Amino acid sequence: MRVLITGASGYLGQTVVHRLVAEGVAVTALEHFTRRRWPSAVQVRAGDLLRPAGLTEAVRDVDAVCHLAADTTVRQTSEHAAELQRQVITGGTGHLLAAMETEAERRGTPLALLNLSSSAVYGRGTGRPLGTTDAAEPRSPYGAAKLADEEAIGATAARGSIGAISLRLFNAAGRTPYGSTPNPVTLIPRAVAAASGRSPALTVNGDGSALRDFVHVRDVADAVAASLVRTVPGTHRVHNVGATPASVAEVLDEVGRAAGRTVPVRHRSADGMDTPHLVADTADTRVALGWDPVHSGLPRIVAEQFEAFSHDHNRS
Repeated sequence: MRVLITGASGYLGQTVVHRLVAEGVAVTALEHFTRRRWPSAVQVRAGDLLRPAGLTEAVRDVDAVCHLAADTTVRQTSEHAAELQRQVITGGTGHLLAAMETEAERRGTPLALLNLSSSAVYGRGTGRPLGTTDAAEPRSPYGAAKLADEEAIGATAARGSIGAISLRLFNAAGRTPYGSTPNPVTLIPRAVAAASGRSPALTVNGDGSALRDFVHVRDVADAVAASLVRTVPGTHRVHNVGATPASVAEVLDEVGRAAGRTVPVRHRSADGMDTPHLVADTADTRVALGWDPVHSGLPRIVAEQFEAFSHDHNRS
């Protein structure tokens, strides 16, 4: 199987590239701005999801596409941000789907698509774990764009040119084997920085009771790999990817235990974009993909973030 990976240079993308190469999968990394040093087995193709002319050549002779590229500025709610999300996410995905349809027609066989979606499609969530049959009511431009992606993918699959799975990712965390870590503005990296005295007190919206779902990036890569061989032509299935529910307060307690000191915190009122309870029901994911998130314990994730922080500090 030849797999093209968009967003290959990102945190998850790098993990997926190495995961698939280790399995002997023929991997092609689609690069736009960033240039990485890839394993020798990785083929590199230049391409931009916003420039459809080059995408037809980028998907030529691939059997599957792993679509991980996205702009994750979830909290931006301005009219400008909404338009940017439509252009970058929805527009880019539309161009990719068109190129895949062209390639499927040329070859006479459907292609497989793994699409990275987001828990942001659910909006505020509910007081219980969310299943994929729960209503999608996004409250951010990012969530709305991801939901539009899912709908476009479903329409393309219905025409028979692809078989697709979308994974609604909750909060990816943890360190990769080659040192990559999540976005430094996410909760765990910020808490570690505050506990280490390298940043001011952590600002927490509300009382810390908001519940989130964390999953190790290596477990996410396992779900991606499992999905690529389980797509069915003409269908589009959606699964959640989460593993370890924890409140903000529980995360801060774990970071404090690892640091040997209390994380300094400054509380402020919750704003309209905050969600009190966003946790995944992954029962169908585990069954359908044969997936078991074995790396996602909160103590392990926090310990790895401290290791990464110490490594980066020693290099600076």
